[in-house]
Amino acid sequence: MTSLRNVILASVVAGAFVTPAFAQNISLELSDRQAMMIDTGGKVSKMTVNDAGHRMMMKYAKPVKAGTIFYMSGGTLYMVQDRRMAGGEMLREMLIHATP
Repeated sequence: MTSLRNVILASVVAGAFVTPAFAQNISLELSDRQAMMIDTGGKVSKMTVNDAGHRMMMKYAKPVKAGTIFYMSGGTLYMVQDRRMAGGEMLREMLIHATP
């Protein structure tokens, strides 16, 4: 009985440490009729859109060009197109190299 209790207790403790990591892991890939929103605090929410939502999105939304980089600073979301910088390196590559 003590062994079973220890196994259950260990499982609960391990689950307590692993659950927050899974809760924060949001996929950045979108499938058809899915939406992603970034709020002013930088929190990302992902949702599936129904037919009415799809019609509304098609009425008001604008396409995003491939290579668009989104950046949050001071509660404002910015976007910039990936492009070749001075020296020939792409902006996205410079950002990757600039991170610690």
